Amino acid sequence: MKLMLRRILFFVFVLILCTAGMARADLRFGVLAPRDSLDAVEVWRPLAQSLSKSVGQRVSVVALGLRNVDTAAQNERVDIALVNAPHAVSLMDRQGYVPLASRLNATGGSYGGVIVASASSGIRTSNDLRGKRVAALGAESAGAFIFQVRHLMDRGIDPRMDFAEFKRCSGQAACVMAVKNGEADACFVRTGVLEALAQQGAISLDDFVIVDARCEPGFPLAHSTDLYPEWYLLVSNNVDTSTRERLRDAAFSITQDDPAAAPSRTRGFETPRDIEPVRSALQSVFAAGFADLP
Repeated sequence: MKLMLRRILFFVFVLILCTAGMARADLRFGVLAPRDSLDAVEVWRPLAQSLSKSVGQRVSVVALGLRNVDTAAQNERVDIALVNAPHAVSLMDRQGYVPLASRLNATGGSYGGVIVASASSGIRTSNDLRGKRVAALGAESAGAFIFQVRHLMDRGIDPRMDFAEFKRCSGQAACVMAVKNGEADACFVRTGVLEALAQQGAISLDDFVIVDARCEPGFPLAHSTDLYPEWYLLVSNNVDTSTRERLRDAAFSITQDDPAAAPSRTRGFETPRDIEPVRSALQSVFAAGFADLP
């Protein structure tokens, strides 16, 4: 009788463990939602479903707001995160997330900063910005602030001291329009913004010049700064090694022709790129006191 009772208790215990394991089976996939959370969920759901099939666990999408990625990732118990490089640095350094892969897109997975000036301003190099009016976003933007400030600091230029005015814009398009309308001599935007505005018919590229213009083989967009890795697929350190490996293999199996990748314009994933240049840019700019603009 005692032996049978022990066996029953044992099987009940095993059942409880299995049930608990099933309750934890879902993997929560956090993605950045710059504008609309519902749109973000719909855009990334096909990719999550593709990962789910490969991994053998349900993957559910969680929208992460731009201003609270760390808090949301922690509170929502996010197992996987697809975020831009500055947020990846934060999640890695503060919460111990591990990079699984770098995401590829139409520009190959890199981006940078652009310093745009009016063609009639006579500005062509960083040094020409001294005494000029410059419009930018705040330090919350890497591509439209951090990278440009780092670029200028490396050339001995302090925007707070050397510009006649350093003012904040409400958005990157507004920064460009400020230059177009003569309200600023130059502005900071991330790669791709200028070309997108031209394609929309809002501006003519002939009215602008790229300060310290560069040309990188294989990168089609105008830029002034170094190029940096853009997107990272991260995994929480709470996810076991076996699941991490399945997730990595699943990500690497996705190609640009995969229907699951089309809504998010993902062209695939590759071995994680070195994130140290992004970390270095963030640290140097914030250490110099560039927390924000007025």
